[in-house]
Amino acid sequence: MHSLLQQLICLSFLCLSLLVNTASSAIHSTCRPNHRLYHRQSDRPQLGNVPYGQIIRTCTTPNTIALTFDDGPSPFTPLILDALSQYPGAKATFFVNGDNFGRGHIDDPSLPWPATVHRMHAAGHQIGNHGWSHADLTYVSSDVRYDEVLRVEEALTNILGFYPAYFRPPYGLCDTAECLADLAEMGYHVVNFDVDTKDFEHDSGDLATGIQWSKDIFGTWAREMAIVLAHDVYNETAETLVPYMLEVVAERGWRMVTVGECLGDPAENWYRS
Repeated sequence: MHSLLQQLICLSFLCLSLLVNTASSAIHSTCRPNHRLYHRQSDRPQLGNVPYGQIIRTCTTPNTIALTFDDGPSPFTPLILDALSQYPGAKATFFVNGDNFGRGHIDDPSLPWPATVHRMHAAGHQIGNHGWSHADLTYVSSDVRYDEVLRVEEALTNILGFYPAYFRPPYGLCDTAECLADLAEMGYHVVNFDVDTKDFEHDSGDLATGIQWSKDIFGTWAREMAIVLAHDVYNETAETLVPYMLEVVAERGWRMVTVGECLGDPAENWYRS
């Protein structure tokens, strides 16, 4: 009798353990992003003539140049927006991070970032997806890629009511077939660059000399139909490099446009809702 009672007690604990583990797994599954949602192709139609899931490095529209800024928004983004506003018709593209490098989630209403994102869009600039945590997406699993992309989509939808169809891979890295296929399935144009200002290497705090390297790069290599990489998270970029780039582009007579416009993509294709 005693042995039977012990067996019944053990069986009860085993059943309880199975129930707890099953419930935990169900909760975990519910909380994780369901990337299989995007296996239904109708959810993400591929509109327009700009390729999906292929690396894009240059514009296709003559007499244009696309200035792009990664990793924001930051306290320096408004300075860049101010500088752009001094040149009639000048537009840029901002590829934003979701967790904002520890500056707080971009959709946190207690922080200045939602207002900055609204200002970008209201001024006619393009907003792109740059991943949630700036993770290298090249060799990670599909689940990680989807999580990085979908979390930014959710944040921008919370702010604007829609999310981008343009993506810049962190570090410019998404060279594997698997990475590009995942982004194509999610309906993204994958935008890199052909002129890198290297401003992230010259954040020395010395406005006179530190950023001069980046100015020299831009002055030498900027050309018609270039897609230019800079970052809106550095004071030197905002105060010195951006005004210089705008001046050079104006002198050379190119139109400063968004990535979407420089690729000939109608504005209605830049976002999804």
